[in-house]
Amino acid sequence: MAPKKGKKGGKKGKGKKDAMSTDPELLRPYGVGIRDIIQTPLGVQATVLGVQKGDLWLEWPGKIKAPIPSKANNKTDMEAYGYTRQPMWAHIQRSISDRQTSLFQQRYYGGPGPKTATMRLPWPKGFDAAASLPAISDVRPKTAPM
Repeated sequence: MAPKKGKKGGKKGKGKKDAMSTDPELLRPYGVGIRDIIQTPLGVQATVLGVQKGDLWLEWPGKIKAPIPSKANNKTDMEAYGYTRQPMWAHIQRSISDRQTSLFQQRYYGGPGPKTATMRLPWPKGFDAAASLPAISDVRPKTAPM
């Protein structure tokens, strides 16, 4: 018997997906910004990704992406469901940890360094670095024997 000819398998409904919006105006009702840390009702910290189809999306540990409940359309609703924005110190600590991880990867595995590692900041205007250093002859105490 001859094999049947017909449509081959595959994914159905290949439509255009809505893009994730990172516009600050769309995030304002939630009281968050991009990459903000959110404490979830499960006790896990998640990171804000953006808004898609009117829902706030978070990235959970393990690179899992999911929206918060669709009924939470503003900051008060989010807090009623148990989602709260972490204080600024948590964001600063994350930046420090990310920098330390990046330095470790650079030193031991040849990865790219942190963004600020190659920055050369200018000296402040009116500051002469050579004049502020003590002279070499003044380093030795006057009471020391020659």
